[in-house]
Amino acid sequence: MTRVRDDPFDPDPGFAELYGRLPDASDLEPWLTLARSAKPPILYLGAGAGRLAAPLVAAGIDLVLVDAHPEMVRRLRERLPTVEIHESLIETLRLERRFDLIIVPSNILDRSELVKAAARHLASRGRLAFELTNPHWLDAKRHARYRVVRREVNRAEVEVTYPDGTIQEGRIELVWPEDVEAFLASAGLRLVHLSGHVDAELDTSPTFFVVAALG
Repeated sequence: MTRVRDDPFDPDPGFAELYGRLPDASDLEPWLTLARSAKPPILYLGAGAGRLAAPLVAAGIDLVLVDAHPEMVRRLRERLPTVEIHESLIETLRLERRFDLIIVPSNILDRSELVKAAARHLASRGRLAFELTNPHWLDAKRHARYRVVRREVNRAEVEVTYPDGTIQEGRIELVWPEDVEAFLASAGLRLVHLSGHVDAELDTSPTFFVVAALG
């Protein structure tokens, strides 16, 4: 049984290998609709091996991609040789320009300091759209292949089992939907939109989507 971990400060090559084997995303929402309504290019933080980025590019979206994992970045550059790609942590990223839309389609911005760091690249009327793990879904205990190893009110250690048997270990900070406005305010942002997946109530949606703006 292979185990991999997602640690941006100590990148695991096995984590990039796992993501490189996954099929490309077939559901591009809400990211495609958001991107089509924004001035290009779109800044995509945490692009991984490109399973969502590549279909978005194929759909005509102009992206600037960022990931902290060297092997993820190598795979991105192989898959998308004409796309602008940067290897960087969110905390240290300095592109010296601002974007109308920043997307983060995974549970990366789970701390207010990371949200604030991401928002450094936001244009004055721009939007920051990101996805967070839903604590209500964790509590519902209806999640196949997703095991909570240890749980506190605002953090959890989890294991995700993939179809090939690989287990991804992770530690995540939990942001409750009810606390999102205060969470954003601590980073100097305001809430524009919050929702679960289409046709899913918040307690049954594995993740929820947040769209925020400055001030």
